[in-house]
Amino acid sequence: MAANVPGDALVDVGAIAGDSKEMVELLVSLGADINTAKTLMCLHVHGPSKSSELQARCNLRQPDVSISINKLHKLEIIRVISSESKGRGRPSHIYELALPLNQALIPFRNQAKERLAILQNQLSRLSELADSASD
Repeated sequence: MAANVPGDALVDVGAIAGDSKEMVELLVSLGADINTAKTLMCLHVHGPSKSSELQARCNLRQPDVSISINKLHKLEIIRVISSESKGRGRPSHIYELALPLNQALIPFRNQAKERLAILQNQLSRLSELADSASD
């Protein structure tokens, strides 16, 4: 399923099931990054996941998953669990939601409310300027 979003960008949410597709679309329309929204919903739908699993499930490249994970981690929405590597190399990580979905959406809701307040102020100022220009 694909949806049109502002800027005529096409959002591919085929790898995410059910109402989660609509949630991704809504998050994007509210200003969230598409990759971050897809990663968040994949973690909600599929539970704890490795980067490679998120890449496959979300249809994202590794750098996009990394950026999304960093954004979600800074917002304290996800938890990063290190697991021992079998052999040499860096330890792998498992990512999981640190909060119930409704609480995980709060930063995105707050960001949209802030943008709405700015738009309302700009509309009000525009009306003031239009009224003063009419006098």
